[in-house]
Amino acid sequence: MVAVPLPTPTLSPTMPSQGPTAGDRYGHARLPAGAHTAEPARVEKIPYGRFRNVYLYITERCQLRCTHCYMGDRLDRALKMPFDQVAATLETWRLMGGSKLTILGGEPTLHPDYVKIIPHAGALGFEHVITTSNGLETAIRKFRQMQPSDFAYVQISLDGGCADSHNSIRGPDTFAEALRNIGELTSRGFDTRIICTVNRRNAPDAMRLLNLADDLGVSLVKFHVFSTIGAGTAAEDIAMPPGEWIAFYEELERVAPQHRTRVWYQPTYARRERIADYAAQGYRGCIGRTLDRISIFPDGRAYVCSYLFDTDLHFANMIDGQVVLNKGDNEFDLFTRVIARSSCGGCKAPTGCAGGCPAEELVMGAASCAAEPDIVPVCRLWKADVPTGAA
Repeated sequence: MVAVPLPTPTLSPTMPSQGPTAGDRYGHARLPAGAHTAEPARVEKIPYGRFRNVYLYITERCQLRCTHCYMGDRLDRALKMPFDQVAATLETWRLMGGSKLTILGGEPTLHPDYVKIIPHAGALGFEHVITTSNGLETAIRKFRQMQPSDFAYVQISLDGGCADSHNSIRGPDTFAEALRNIGELTSRGFDTRIICTVNRRNAPDAMRLLNLADDLGVSLVKFHVFSTIGAGTAAEDIAMPPGEWIAFYEELERVAPQHRTRVWYQPTYARRERIADYAAQGYRGCIGRTLDRISIFPDGRAYVCSYLFDTDLHFANMIDGQVVLNKGDNEFDLFTRVIARSSCGGCKAPTGCAGGCPAEELVMGAASCAAEPDIVPVCRLWKADVPTGAA
């Protein structure tokens, strides 16, 4: 195993601003103009670049056991990162170029130092500090100790447009509780967003979330398709095949312009002719090859692709604050292998998918583009915009 050497400066929240110079060790040279001033430009979908998006799982503990949860057995393990480990990990990945940070769990607000971790990340220089929460009472008690300025935005999970569908996935009475707390967050001025995992059980009413979002003052709703990993491996019956998911988001594209709330979705699969449209939005294929992001767990494992969380193909390990590359089977080898040999055996959209999704082939046993003649995979970590009334 090889440890990646890192500089060891003293970081300070009052460190003077630096211009976009080539020698900037914090990656400011790759940020848009104004992103390192006292009032940074609002940048939400940061362009591709090494490890700009950092996803830190500070705890695996959660009070829910959602049907689709990709964390799987980690929830029962319930590891958490001590604050010192959190701080060291944040500093390392900031030095590696991280600028957009998402704090997750489990349920991240269950971490005893949650209220301390969020401002610490901002002091290290992360331009965007985001969190994803189930929005239950334990979470709102933590948010009441914080201010809207502590976050770029807060994402709350709602998995259905009504209590029946949401509660069947996340547990009794969770829908009403989450809705109430979303209302409290928006009334206090938090940029609050809804994230929905779509499956066959909640797809019929998931778009009702757009009405709720308009009423609550939510700024954005993001939809992504249920992946059969983690706990989801036991719920294959509610998984949506590529054609069903494409039909869902094509209907979403028709309905969304009638609403004020902005909408994102993760295409995951696309009709071949749509790849050019996504490329025009900035899609550049597999994020695993561009190393755009990193996800770090309390046990130190660091993954590039969340679709591989159930595997041992992690990119690296965090050991004593250092990034130690995984010299065994590594996900990066998987991502780059398809440059020579595509996952489907003959790439149908080479400028877009550039070999397909090898993670999908590994997890599902076959590439969707091999089974579906008119469908090609889109990196499931990439998000597309839908024009809405707010556009």
